[in-house]
Amino acid sequence: MNFLAHFFLSGDDPGLMAGNFLADFISNREVNELPAEVQRGIVLHRQIDHYTDSHAAVRQSIQRLYPRHRKYAPVLVDVYYDYFLTHNWAEYTTEDFSSFRQKAYAALHLYLPSMSAIMQKRVQGMVEADWLRSYGVYEGLEYTFMRMKSRTSMPEHLEGAVETLKVFREEMDEEFRWFFPEVLGFVRNVFPATHDTTRDTTHDTTHD
Repeated sequence: MNFLAHFFLSGDDPGLMAGNFLADFISNREVNELPAEVQRGIVLHRQIDHYTDSHAAVRQSIQRLYPRHRKYAPVLVDVYYDYFLTHNWAEYTTEDFSSFRQKAYAALHLYLPSMSAIMQKRVQGMVEADWLRSYGVYEGLEYTFMRMKSRTSMPEHLEGAVETLKVFREEMDEEFRWFFPEVLGFVRNVFPATHDTTRDTTHDTTHD
């Protein structure tokens, strides 16, 4: 899962949101220096990642992308699923998307003093460019993948990532709709009472 989905799965808890964001950028030693509520968000992030990696719908999406994008297929699926969350937003929550983004950015600002200088700079760039909105439009995804290519050892495997999304949009939207209600149900069980604005879609799926 990418940033938007991790924020969403944190519910209304700023500490969980901040931890869910920081989890991929912080060492185990640094975790112990963070506020307890942010540490809980890191734990939640890792539980979500474990659940996601083992889910049949996600594995199916990755397999679909592997012939063209190889080892970066899981990374692309993470970003694509944020795209699908944006376009299916009203199915999962009654909260306005713009209001949610501001809430997520406010959570990061709240815990900015607990972050390293590098992470503070990353957060500032994220907020200024409104990354969470950009995942829902092709131009924003192009920019996201361009940033990724500058940090990877085999950027050629990220070429054509937006075109791949367009080709498999219908199939992957169906896989996302299979997966997301189930990961929501998982998080409700692990961290109950954090999703008052989400719609209960745990029984909408037709997959086993």
